[in-house]
Amino acid sequence: MKVLIALCLILVLPARAEELQLSAISRSTTHADLWKAAEVAFQRAGVTAVVREVSPERSAVLANEGTTDGDVGRSSGLEKSFPNLIQVPEPIYQYAPSAFAYKHYDVAGGWESLRSHTICIRRGLRQTDQRTKDMARQVLADEAAMLRMLAAGGCEIAVMERNNALARAAMMADPPLLRLTPPLEIMPLYIYLHKTHAALVPKVAAALKQMRADGTMHKLLGEGE
Repeated sequence: MKVLIALCLILVLPARAEELQLSAISRSTTHADLWKAAEVAFQRAGVTAVVREVSPERSAVLANEGTTDGDVGRSSGLEKSFPNLIQVPEPIYQYAPSAFAYKHYDVAGGWESLRSHTICIRRGLRQTDQRTKDMARQVLADEAAMLRMLAAGGCEIAVMERNNALARAAMMADPPLLRLTPPLEIMPLYIYLHKTHAALVPKVAAALKQMRADGTMHKLLGEGE
C-alpha cells in the first residue's frame, strides 16, 4: 500500500523546474547588469538560473569543466579554448570598451590610439588583454581600482565599458571623468552553456531575440542609447 501511495505521489506532483548555475564575472557593474537580462532570458526559456560570481579568469574554466552550467557575458570564440562550451548565437549585449580620462585625447583610431599613452585595464578580460598586450599598461583587479589609479595619475586612460556605472558616477564628480568617443570597439557578448545543456541553446537564443524586439533589452541595459 505504501509503495502504491508513493507511486501516486510521483505521478501527481509536478516535475521540479530545471535550475542552472551560471558563472558571471564578479565585481563588475556591467556583468551585474548583464545578469539581470540573462535571468529574464532563462525564465522565458522555462529555466530557473542562479548566478555564481567568480573572477574572470575562473568563470569560463568552471563552466567548461561542468562545475557551473554556463558562463554569461563572454566574447565570441570562447569555445576555441573551452571546447565543452556552446555559444548561444544571439548576443546578450553589444559591449563597447571605451577610453576614460581626465584629459581629452584623440581615440578615433580605436585601440591603436592608446599606444602612445599609459593605460589601465581590468585583469582577466580576454579581448582587452589581447588588444593591449604590447602597450604600456597597468592590469588591475576591478574598475574601482582602475579609477583610483587613473585619478592618482598612475595611468592616463582607463578602458571600461561605455555604460559602466562607476565611470558614470565619476563623470558627475569634480573634476569630471571624460568618456572619450568613439568607443574603441563594439563587440557582441554571449551566453555560453555547457554541452550537456545543448538543447537549451535555441530556446535561450529565441528569448534574447524576443527581449530585443519587445524593448526589454533597452529597459535593462540601455541598449540602443
